[in-house]
Amino acid sequence: MREKLLSTLVLFYILLLAMDPTFLYRSPSYVNLEALSLILSFMLVSKLMDMSGVFSKVSTWILSMRGRKRILLLLITSELVAALLMNDTALFFLIPLVITLYRMTGGDPSDMLVLITIGANVGSALTPFGNPQNIIIWSHFHMQAISFLTVALPFYLLSSTLLIIFSLKLPIVSEGPAKLVSIRLDLRSAVSALLLLAINLVLASYGYYLIGTITTLLISLLVRKEVIRGIDIPLLVMFTFLFMDFGQLSHILGSMGIIPNLKGVTVLATSALLSQIISNVPATITLLNHTTDWRSLLVGVNLGGTGLIIGSMANFITLRMADLKLERFHKISVPYFLASAVMFILLALAGLYP
Repeated sequence: MREKLLSTLVLFYILLLAMDPTFLYRSPSYVNLEALSLILSFMLVSKLMDMSGVFSKVSTWILSMRGRKRILLLLITSELVAALLMNDTALFFLIPLVITLYRMTGGDPSDMLVLITIGANVGSALTPFGNPQNIIIWSHFHMQAISFLTVALPFYLLSSTLLIIFSLKLPIVSEGPAKLVSIRLDLRSAVSALLLLAINLVLASYGYYLIGTITTLLISLLVRKEVIRGIDIPLLVMFTFLFMDFGQLSHILGSMGIIPNLKGVTVLATSALLSQIISNVPATITLLNHTTDWRSLLVGVNLGGTGLIIGSMANFITLRMADLKLERFHKISVPYFLASAVMFILLALAGLYP
């Protein structure tokens, strides 16, 4: 899936270049190096935390629970892991866990898989580094982390409440708790990952993105040299082309007067709907220079990560890893998106949020 997307972005670049040869010289100016350096940093932090065994420890704890408590724990875990280590990481960790759990009980994991995917998208909205669109908005508008969190926290709480309501329709599995397995925890890797997370958060808040990335790389290599395998080069290349392609598209649409300066509920609704067409990261890049209202843009693109499968790249991970049917995914995700969209648009129209 990622290879196909990268090929599509390269072809799109060639098409845009054919339309405007000067695009070749302007391409580098569209690339957000600050966002790319942050994405690289959190790739390394994520890999280091994964290698620490913390995720496996959490897995055994969840498996020890029963009934509605287990469902709630799965949703909360998907949100918190995504908030700390990006939504893709949360799904790579939780999808196999959910499939194994339901295989043990003989149940169908499909609906739970959709809910934890929504949970990963919702949870990732909480922090500046939870997903690529947050990183891009955070680095572009250069706001303090605390300012970001004051906007992201209400979105997270309201969206989580809605998600819990949706989860009440899931049947409760009545089997006993699973047998716990002893797992060795590498505290050195876990502590290092959390320390690097804090270092990057502080340095990025003051604009020292590159220092944070270099520090992360050096410390990660000292703690676990095999962490270098966590650097996903194709993903970084893909984001580079996303910046160039949709930066140029934004330039073209702006020059034609198709995208005016947006604010308030207009940018919220536009970004949410555009995410349903081209995905939320391209939507973020396309609208970034057409609004100063980063709060509404932040809510809109994170809201747009749910709904149709194309809304977020994280959705494709679930579809591919779990071999989930598209209509089964949309049966839950689309109603959730519509309910969420109505809630946040009404709040925006009332001037209450964001």
